[in-house]
Amino acid sequence: MRKRQIGIIGTGNLGIRHLQAMALLKESCRITVMDINKEALLRAEAVWRETEGADRHDIHFVSEIASMPRELDAVVAATASNVRRSVMEALLAHARVSYLILEKVLFQRLEDYRAMQELLEKKQVRAFVNCPRRMYPVYEKIKKKLENAHTMEIMASGSDWRLGCNGIHMLDLIAYLAGTERIAVDISGLEPECLPSRRKGFLEIAGTIRGSLGRCRAFSLASYPAEGIPASTVILSDICWYRILEGKRELEFADASTGWEWKKERFEMPYQSRLTNLALEELFSGGSCRLTAFEESCRLHLALEEQLIPWFEKQGGERGLCPIT
Repeated sequence: MRKRQIGIIGTGNLGIRHLQAMALLKESCRITVMDINKEALLRAEAVWRETEGADRHDIHFVSEIASMPRELDAVVAATASNVRRSVMEALLAHARVSYLILEKVLFQRLEDYRAMQELLEKKQVRAFVNCPRRMYPVYEKIKKKLENAHTMEIMASGSDWRLGCNGIHMLDLIAYLAGTERIAVDISGLEPECLPSRRKGFLEIAGTIRGSLGRCRAFSLASYPAEGIPASTVILSDICWYRILEGKRELEFADASTGWEWKKERFEMPYQSRLTNLALEELFSGGSCRLTAFEESCRLHLALEEQLIPWFEKQGGERGLCPIT
């Protein structure tokens, strides 16, 4: 029986988490790990040797796309946003790929979204974006509870949680819970100056992004400059309320059955190193997975970046560029 061919491009911290998850795949696979940084490849190889289940799979570490297989059942692209389009173009020129899982922020330029949509359609690739909260049991439970809600408000806040990089995660969560109709984004509440990113060559933002999305008539994503404020997400709807503290793995819940008194419970939040394997197995068994479809994620990204690009330009940034990864 032919072994599935799986690729991973990019072996930074997140890429290594994806790689660790691949060791948990139930089916023995051939995995090709690619990074142009040979030191990063060596680190990834060292981690792989210590990962449970690694010995069940065949693995190869390569430093160029030309060394990857010509037929790939799935590829996880954990590259930075500034090179993602060019890397994907090179990959799809070299290999036939059935499924792609892309990291985010997806791209830095608006034209890249249309170009990649057309390329994926031409090459008949099904692509998904790794916004993994859709796979967390706690949010699956909350989504089910909110199915009958007519309207809701959602607020995410905390100290310096990298609003640029992580804002799309929260926007995706809102879309998951409330739908994607009628996207509106307002960035007038951002702090007046951009911030350095933890990653060299990129920038960050702070302040508040507001808007509406689907049944969520109002949302706010607030990253405060003050230290010590824990990250929290508050969901208020016409049928129930939630307050989620992911850092503490705590959730508070209230509805008519509790007399609108808060009830506290704990929840588990899976690590990326135990999620990617599940997404891949869902793709192989059914042709889809719980991650965000590429087309839906593009709509969310564009709604945000169409606002952010002019803002960065006013800060003296390069024309047409959203320098977030």
